[in-house]
Amino acid sequence: MNRWQRLWLSVKLIAAVAACVAAGVQAFFYMMDSSDASRIHPLSILVAGLIFGFVTFGLLTSIERGIRRLLAPLFTAKPQPQAHADTDSELAAQPPLMLSVDEPAQQKSL
Repeated sequence: MNRWQRLWLSVKLIAAVAACVAAGVQAFFYMMDSSDASRIHPLSILVAGLIFGFVTFGLLTSIERGIRRLLAPLFTAKPQPQAHADTDSELAAQPPLMLSVDEPAQQKSL
């Protein structure tokens, strides 16, 4: 992971935590002002915050993937011309090295 990817990941995480806290605070204030506050479970505040945090992280990840797909043709690797093509053909023209094997000596050792 390069430096820009780490920076973007930290931005996404900070935005998700901020959305989580903001939604939790808003849910808390709603619960305090509501007439049916006794029926609202306190964990629903946490759940509302987590939902908004995950949605924010997912939206930012989707935006990142979309931008990468749009910019992918600009950054595709183009094949480099081979400067050493003549040396490769010289190596291919030579026959492979073969070692002579003494058949009876090898059979004796088995």
